[in-house]
Amino acid sequence: MDDAAAVWRENTSQVSPSDAKTAQLMERLERLLREAAEVEVELSRANGSIKGVPHYSVIEGRAHELGQRLSREVQQRQMRKVVASQPVTGKCPGCGTRCELQPFRRDVNSVDGVLPFQELVGDCPRCRRSFFPATGDVGV
Repeated sequence: MDDAAAVWRENTSQVSPSDAKTAQLMERLERLLREAAEVEVELSRANGSIKGVPHYSVIEGRAHELGQRLSREVQQRQMRKVVASQPVTGKCPGCGTRCELQPFRRDVNSVDGVLPFQELVGDCPRCRRSFFPATGDVGV
C-alpha cells in the first residue's frame, strides 16, 4: 500500500459513512478521469487526429471534445434519475383529470451540444390533449 492510500484509509476511518462514501466516489472519479485522458491520448495518436508535435490548439480541442462528451453523458444520466423519481400520474392542467404519464423523447440544446432525454407526458382522455407536467420542477 502506498503512502497516499494509507493516508486516505486513515482519514476515512475518522469520518462518517456518508463522508467515507463521498471520498471513495471522488477517488473513483479521479481514477476514471485519468484513465479517460490516457485512452483519449492513445486514441488520438492511433486514429491519426494527432501526429508528431501538434499545435496546442489541437490538443486542447480534443480535450474539450472529450469534456463535452462527458458532460452530455452526465446530463443524460442525471435527467434519467429525475424522470425515474417523478410520479407516474399527473393532473391535466385543463380539467384536473388524473392521467397516467408516459416517457417521451425530446432533444435538449445544452451548452455542450444536443442531447436526447426522456420526459413524462400525459394524455388526457377528457380534454383529448397531451400535457407535460411543469418542466420548471425539473429545471428545464
